[in-house]
Parts: sequence; C-alpha cells; structure tokens
Amino acid sequence: MSQPDPVPSPSLVRRAAIAGLLGTLIESYDFAVYTYLVVYTAPLFFPAGTSGTAVLSSLLVFAAGFVARPLGGLFFGRLGDRIGRRRTLLLTVTLMGAGTFAMGVLPGRGTIGLAAPLLLVLARVVQGFSAGGELMGSATFVAEYASDKRRGLFNAITPLGFSMGVALAPAVVGLTTVLTFGHMAAWGWRIPFLVSLPLTIACLVYRVKVEDSPEFKELVARREIPGSPVLEVLRGHWRAVLRVAGLSLTVGLIGYTTSAYVPIYLQTEAGLAKGTVSLVAALALFLALPFALASGFAVDRFGRRAVLVTVLAVTTVVVFPGMFLMGAAGIPLFVVGAVFWLLAGLAGAAPPPAYAAFTGFFPTRVRYTGAAIGFNAGSILGAGFAPYAAARLTAATGSPYAPALLIAAAAALGITVILTAPRLGAGETRTPRKTDEGAHEGVR
Repeated sequence: MSQPDPVPSPSLVRRAAIAGLLGTLIESYDFAVYTYLVVYTAPLFFPAGTSGTAVLSSLLVFAAGFVARPLGGLFFGRLGDRIGRRRTLLLTVTLMGAGTFAMGVLPGRGTIGLAAPLLLVLARVVQGFSAGGELMGSATFVAEYASDKRRGLFNAITPLGFSMGVALAPAVVGLTTVLTFGHMAAWGWRIPFLVSLPLTIACLVYRVKVEDSPEFKELVARREIPGSPVLEVLRGHWRAVLRVAGLSLTVGLIGYTTSAYVPIYLQTEAGLAKGTVSLVAALALFLALPFALASGFAVDRFGRRAVLVTVLAVTTVVVFPGMFLMGAAGIPLFVVGAVFWLLAGLAGAAPPPAYAAFTGFFPTRVRYTGAAIGFNAGSILGAGFAPYAAARLTAATGSPYAPALLIAAAAALGITVILTAPRLGAGETRTPRKTDEGAHEGVR
C-alpha cells in the first residue's frame, strides 16, 4: 500500500492551525466564563450561608470540571490514537458547547431546589470531560502538521487559542454588565453562556473541512494503529507521563491562578467593581497574547528547556511585588492593569515550550493518549484547584498575597522537571528513537 505524502501543503497547514486555535479558543472560553459569573450564579445555586460560602461552593464546582478531565483524557486519547485526531476533536468541541449551553438555560435553586446545583455540577463535569480530550488533542493535531523548523511556533497555537478564549470570557461578561445588577443577577448572567452556541457551530463547520494529520495517516497506511494505546503508554512511557503531569501542574496552576483567581482577588481585596475587573482582565489578557507567539518563536531559536526555565524564573521574581501592587490602596487603575498584563503574559509564555515537551515525549502511535493522560493528571491539582487553593490559602494565612507562594512553588516544580528531562540530541527530528522508556524525543 502506498503511503500518503508526509509533507502537507501550506494551505492544509494553515487550515489545521486555525482549526486547532478555534477549538481551543472555544473550550477555554466555555471553561473560563463560569469563573467571571460566580458572583451572580453563586447566590442562585448555593444560597445557604454567607456569600463567601456560596463563592467557595461555586469554586468547588469549578474544580469538579477538572476532576472529570482525566476520564476525558483516557477516553478521547484512546479514541484519537485509534480513529484519528480530526474526528475525535469534532466530538470534544461538540460536548463542550453542549455543556456550556446547558449552564445558560439551567433554572436556579429557587425553581427546582437541590436539582439546580446537581445539574450545574453535571454540566461542569461534561465540560471537563470534553476539555480532557480537546487541549492535548489540539496540541497533537497541530504539532503533527508542523515542520521541524517551525515546531515551536506551531506548539504556541494551542496555548494561544487557550489565552484568546480566556481573554474573550471577561470581555463578553464585561460587555454584558452594561445591564443593571438586578438584570444581571436575574437573567443577564445567562448571555455569556449562550454565546457559546454560535461559536461552537462555527468551529464545527470549519473543522469538518480539515483533513487528519499527516503522521496519523502514515500510521494508518502502515497499519500501525495501536490496539490498546492506554496500556502501551502506562507500560512503556510512564516516566514521560509523570513528566507531563509535573509540567501540566506548573503551567495550569500559574495560568489559572492568574486568569481565574486574580479577578476575584481584585474584587474582594482591591475593592474594584465587578464590571471594571472584567474589562481590565479582558484588556490585559488580550494585550498579553503576543507573549505566547514570542515564546513559540523563542523555542525555535533557543529550545524548550531554556525558554521554559527563563519564563518560570522571571515569574517567581515578579509575582510577589506584582500582587502587592495590585492590592495596595490608592494604586491607579492603569498600574493594576499593567501588572495584570505582565503576569498574564508570563503565564501565557510558559505553555508553548511545555506543550512542545508534552507532544515530544511520545511517539506518534500513542502521542494523543500519553499527552492527554499526563496533562490531565497534572491539571487536577494545578489548574482545577488553583482558584480554590488560592482562596483557602488567603483565608488561612490572612494574607491576600499568599497565592504568590503557590505560583513560586509551581515554578520551582516546572524548572526541576524540565531540567531533569532527557535532552533532544543534535540533529534529531521527528523520527522515533528508543530509550529506556520509549520516549519519542527529549527536551532541548
């Protein structure tokens, strides 16, 4: 049987990159928009006790989505290595859109009682199950279209789409807050959730037109599709899974503490109005998008190891004074926005070298499965519980700057993992090489 051409045309490469970006944008928008609406939804779904208790309950619902991610990673990772990346990614974005739309039409506890928070948790679990397969599926799909000389830049596509979605969420919420607080609390909070429906449809229409990755089509042509990719990963690539989990914990905790907890911090500690925080966050996150592209270019020039270590070290240095400035009394709003922009930029610069490592640790035949298992295992603690852990640490210590300790600890973990990972030897490309764990590539 003849093999397909391993070198895709430039138009196919562009379509694949855009398809990956759009899907990740929608997934991250859907996942993040919940956080910006907590102050409106918490009293509707968790009315008992104080407002602080309701917010903490809502943040646990946020974490519930991450608990479902490993199951989604196992399911969709296996599916992606068995039936292809493209068809699997059509399923993930459909499920995410359905879960978000369901949140937008859910009645509150005052209407259906205890069923309301239970259904909210179920919708969040559906979102998490979907996200468990989308992010690493998109990273795998786009990376397998990239040439060796532009692999760093292409590995920035998925985190760039993630950052765009995270920035779009507060923008939509901020624009919606032109309504009065009474209208927002009554029905306006539903609008950002419902916006997901047309976004999802547009992404599906585009993704249907994209072909599967060249590397996966080569596996099909050679009849090398794995029979049990999960077992193959756990038996032959478990060290790589642990490395991915450690790096995932790092980038997830830093990213979600910045994008999900800092807005709450600005409301509760800095005393900024809800609408102001949403708009400041949206502007800062949008202006921080170039950090991800710059990081991708830097990976192609200096290597993943050097870029990731540099970004994490700088993050550790600036996070403590940054949070102090944002929470200090009398600080001008533009200073708050500038600090938020810098922290968001650093959080966005860490994923490109990390994602390059995620996909590089595994051979093509089990890349989706291996990356998804490791990524989602780390996401539970790193991203899922980041806002809740930050809030609890603040309450326990009495210091609003305590979450900076979490970010510094996560950065130290990431530096340790990337420095102890095997290097990519000079001249090696995408051709698999055997090591004691069967890794596809090391990290340079």
